[in-house]
Amino acid sequence: MTRIISGNSFPAIRGVQAGAEFYTVMCPLKRLRKIFTFDEGELPVSERAQRILNPERIPEITNYILNERDAYVFSALTACIEGDSEFTPIGDMGHQQKIGTLTIDEDAEVFITDGQHRNAAILEALKQDPTLSNETITVVFFADKSLAERQKIFKDLNLYPVKTDSSLSITYDDKPAALLSKTVIYESKILSKLIHMEKTNLGQRSKKLVSHSALNKATCELFDKIDQNTYTDQIPIAKEYWESVVMAIPSLKLVYNEQVSGGEVREENVLAYSVTFQALGAVGKWLLANDSEWKLRLKKLKDIDWSRTNKIDWEGRCIVNGAMRNSSIAVKLTANRIKKHLNIPLNNKELAEEDKLND
Repeated sequence: MTRIISGNSFPAIRGVQAGAEFYTVMCPLKRLRKIFTFDEGELPVSERAQRILNPERIPEITNYILNERDAYVFSALTACIEGDSEFTPIGDMGHQQKIGTLTIDEDAEVFITDGQHRNAAILEALKQDPTLSNETITVVFFADKSLAERQKIFKDLNLYPVKTDSSLSITYDDKPAALLSKTVIYESKILSKLIHMEKTNLGQRSKKLVSHSALNKATCELFDKIDQNTYTDQIPIAKEYWESVVMAIPSLKLVYNEQVSGGEVREENVLAYSVTFQALGAVGKWLLANDSEWKLRLKKLKDIDWSRTNKIDWEGRCIVNGAMRNSSIAVKLTANRIKKHLNIPLNNKELAEEDKLND
């Protein structure tokens, strides 16, 4: 007979880690507000086992849920129970002992140990789309945990997290800009040999020229808009442009022909960097819109001195004090310099950027 008179009950699976029981439940989203009623953020750091909630993160996650209504995916929330709880198995034999009902006393406090921003975003999404209410999320409950134990769980859960590399994230993304850049790479014999699809930071020994993240950003510079209605038509345009860029610049052709590595080009030139590819994307945007013979003009790229020692062209633009820099202004200033070599006129805004650089 249970000793808990009133509380929250869930179908649950019981497991054991380090000799301690924990419980996995499928929780309807509408019940999250009733379970997690205590805000640890009101307590001093010594009395809580969680970061302070960052409200600025909530809209982004909320929009993800609402925009991906039919495709969003969330990992489990982790929570600790401070107070009484009881697991009642459905039977005494085999797996029956692991499947049952978890009941949490109504006077127990339940603390989110991992996933507080997901929880807050879900609650906000529910306000805007009540049809989410009966969908579920996995919650892992650790029972009868003190503050010290909860703090240790928080530390342990965050001990070895590894953020997904941005290039791999784009490779696995299904947004139009990601679909555009990765399809261009997959369909190009040249680009598929030069672009690293998983890593953003390429080592000195890497044979690859640049990352998928870099080419993705550069391809976004090529077009005013990339969306569901445009990206399929933009695929052959972007493919032709980037292949033409590679074939126009001797050092890039050497990488493609495996005569030098991408690392060797990065060491000596400004070419194998995201900032330069983004600048080439900005240049390409003008060429595609204004020059029907853009391939001929693009051949002038071979005459540019791309070496990092060429301070006249690159210092203060994509190089500052000998080091490469990647910022929006660096992209613009580098694009301006490339345009000058290709005899492309600068607009008033670009001329103002040049005046500011030369002041």
